[in-house]
Amino acid sequence: MQRSSRNKIVGFLVGFFLLSTTFFVRHLHKKSNYVPKRNFLAERTDDDGFSRALTEKNIADDFVIAKILVKIMKFFGHAAKFGEYVLTEHISLFDAIEIIASGKVVVHKITIPEGFSVVRFMERLNKNEDLLGEVTEIPPEGSLLPDTYCFKYPTQKQEIIRTAQKAMREFIKKEWPKRSEKCILKTPDEVLTLASIVEKETNIEREIIAGVYFHRLKIKMKLQSCPTAIYAHKKGEVLGHALKYSELTIDDPYNTYVYEGLPPTPIANPGRESIIAVLHPQETDNLFFVYEGEGKHAFAKTYEQHKLNIARIRNMSISDVR
Repeated sequence: MQRSSRNKIVGFLVGFFLLSTTFFVRHLHKKSNYVPKRNFLAERTDDDGFSRALTEKNIADDFVIAKILVKIMKFFGHAAKFGEYVLTEHISLFDAIEIIASGKVVVHKITIPEGFSVVRFMERLNKNEDLLGEVTEIPPEGSLLPDTYCFKYPTQKQEIIRTAQKAMREFIKKEWPKRSEKCILKTPDEVLTLASIVEKETNIEREIIAGVYFHRLKIKMKLQSCPTAIYAHKKGEVLGHALKYSELTIDDPYNTYVYEGLPPTPIANPGRESIIAVLHPQETDNLFFVYEGEGKHAFAKTYEQHKLNIARIRNMSISDVR
């Protein structure tokens, strides 16, 4: 009689165990009602917080069941890790916990293109929905190193600015001592200013164009750079039309058609290649250049030569060249 009772109890326990296991396995692996609107944020990784988030997002049907399963998964080494994750539509609870326990969080990217002004980058930064907070300090023009910056949740917008500024400081600090004797500029800030002009003028033959500007500086000739006239008008915003001849006369310290020497600050954020070009310019007797296509510029030592180049490239009479 005692043996029969023990067998019944053992049978009951085995049956209960199998039934419970089946129940929980079914809940772990069945498709959920999860429909992602944005990536899943695991902001609380304690059992209660994580289970509640799974339930609220319809990955788990019931908070209590979710909590039990979270504890079981945690016991087997699948503890939730803080961060942002991509979870597919109708993902199972098991797969969701496994992904969030992997720690393979989403990595976002934001790019500062070469020659972007601070104004244009602030527009891009503020439109980025993956970054948090507000910009509390607008960076000076030319202080951000153009690059693609990776970040994870939660990253503040101001942190991206600080990272790009640090990258620029470190790059200049490394390259400034290596400068050529042909670079007659006195400070790294002056290098950034001229490099920003070179950046806005061209993405080819940078060293030669830097050399042209150095030649003009040496003989105290105005730099006469169209991008500086545009900056004088728009202060980093897009002009929206081709620069008019009449717009070259605006009385502004950034306009190098009016004022001699470098403008007060950079007019954009120069990239590495433009900075290197200014630190290592190609010596030249040329004073003028015009883009002629196919990755080349036509250079000239005199203005008359320059006018001939413009007339040839634009297929116009030299008398119409100003």
